[in-house]
Amino acid sequence: MTPAELRACADGSCTVVVTRGTELPRAAGLRAGPFTVSAVGAEGVDLSSVDASGFTSNLFGQRPDQGGPSTVNELSTSVLAVTGNTAKLRLFPAK
Repeated sequence: MTPAELRACADGSCTVVVTRGTELPRAAGLRAGPFTVSAVGAEGVDLSSVDASGFTSNLFGQRPDQGGPSTVNELSTSVLAVTGNTAKLRLFPAK
């Protein structure tokens, strides 16, 4: 992903393909992020975030078949697919 494509996630609504080390920008309006992709593989996708106050959020083993999205504050994250060392993620406002 290019930095411009990742900036599209700053509003908390995007679909992106990521690999280990990808940094997703803070969705300030949804009080979440920024997130770093720390792992992508057969076990799923691991995401971590440290907000401005120092609060840490970790989403480990996120998978397409986990039964629904994970939510941090007002941002939901869903893994659509994992192929090798890449994953397709959808970020969207939580309901």
